[in-house]
Amino acid sequence: MTKRRRQTGTVQDWSHFIIQNTPSGVITLDSQGRVTEFNPAAETLTGYRREEALGRGCEEILPCETQEQDRCPIESVVHYRKRLTQELLLENRSGGKTPIMLNAFPLQIDKGDILGGVIIIQDLTSIKAWERERRHLVNMFAHDLKTPVVGMAGLLRRLLDGKVGPVPQEQKVYLETINREMGQLESLIGKFLEFARLDLRILTPQTSAIQVEKECQEVLTLLRPLAEARDMEVEAEFPQEVLILSADPLLFRRVLENLVENAIKFGPPQSKIILEVRKKGREAQFAVKDQGAGIAPEDLPHLFDFFYRGAGAAGQKGFGLGLATVKRIIDAHGGRVWVDTGPDKGTTFYFTLPLETPEA
Repeated sequence: MTKRRRQTGTVQDWSHFIIQNTPSGVITLDSQGRVTEFNPAAETLTGYRREEALGRGCEEILPCETQEQDRCPIESVVHYRKRLTQELLLENRSGGKTPIMLNAFPLQIDKGDILGGVIIIQDLTSIKAWERERRHLVNMFAHDLKTPVVGMAGLLRRLLDGKVGPVPQEQKVYLETINREMGQLESLIGKFLEFARLDLRILTPQTSAIQVEKECQEVLTLLRPLAEARDMEVEAEFPQEVLILSADPLLFRRVLENLVENAIKFGPPQSKIILEVRKKGREAQFAVKDQGAGIAPEDLPHLFDFFYRGAGAAGQKGFGLGLATVKRIIDAHGGRVWVDTGPDKGTTFYFTLPLETPEA
């Protein structure tokens, strides 16, 4: 019995040691939302000493700027048994404000009574500084890299058009090759900048009401010649009711064009591409189906990664930006994207986007 007590005490001491030395702020609460533990990192972030914080309500020492100013965000953890992960602006005791990532969860006995809760606070100051540097880098690329490439491409086209005199055939072959590669470079820069702006939330979707079937049919009309060149059919299935989407029209078309074009590129000749649209609650669900060989299992975890190109992309033009951009666009609209694939059933990309509400 003595040995067991000694082991238990050691475990408790070790847990206390970890909490006190973790670089993130750790605060524990009782069932009434009062502070029962307060580590040194929490002291640094809030400006309160542990002795001052113990026994006080969490809302007194964690005044956070949130969209719901009428109540403390931790209330949902202790009183409503909800987990919370939220980026907030924490105002410390001296009035200084620090960007934080707040994670909180209830302490519950076998889904029964609530014993209290735990709050973990991470200082995002250095991360926000890095984000600002990334924004600066993207803006620099937009001006200092894209502008001269566009200028050189324009001069090349003038040479090819004979604006400064006739071009010998041997030289024209080289100039056409340079012009083609310059176009590829310009496309890569444009796609990279679009992806980066979405990733950094510099590019914000300008949502409006979109008639789903009309927009989809226009995209399919644009891509049908590409499918016919490979002897493929493109079909579409729409619900009876008219669906009105709340999305950015240009970004929506970019998503659909990318997925349908991929299905055409990776589907076998003389096969069929199907676009299927369904209403799912307050969302519209889109499915782009092909009859190809499917995606290799090892490629699936990286499918939406930046610059990733799987084994099936060998011999196909592209930079590995398309699906990464698709995911950022859908995320920016509050939707979801996923894939269903297999050797005997081809590949289906699904994505959802919010429907326009009656109030809107």
